Amino acid sequence: MKVSRRVLIGHRDKAIGESLVLLLSLKGYDAIYVVDLHKLQSFLTWWRPHAILLDTRLDSVSDYGFTRALRAEPANADILMLAMSNIWPLDPIGPLKEAGFDGHCRRPCSLWRVADILEEYFVHA
Repeated sequence: MKVSRRVLIGHRDKAIGESLVLLLSLKGYDAIYVVDLHKLQSFLTWWRPHAILLDTRLDSVSDYGFTRALRAEPANADILMLAMSNIWPLDPIGPLKEAGFDGHCRRPCSLWRVADILEEYFVHA
C-alpha cells in the first residue's frame, strides 16, 4: 500500500499554488496551499508535511529566517525543503543551501518538473 505524502505549498502567486495542489493531488499526494509564512507555520505544526515547497519571496526578506528556524528544530529534520526561487541572481544557490533548502527550482519552473522532483525524492525516502 502506497503511503500518501503530505506536501505543503507556500507561494505568493495563488494560481501557481492552486495549480500545484491540483497536479500533486492527481499524482496521489495530499497537498495544501497557503499564501504566507504565518499560515504555513500553523499547518507545519499540526499537519506535519513530508515536504514543503516554498516561494523564496516569502522568506528572503528575513534572510530565510523561517527556513533557518524550521531546520533548527530536530522534529523537522526529515522534511524535504524545496525552494521555488526567483530568477538569477536574486536567489543564488549558496545562500539557499545555507538556509536549509534541500533543493530548488528556479523560475520559470514547470509544475510537472516540481512533481518529478518530489516523485524522485520519495522513491528513495
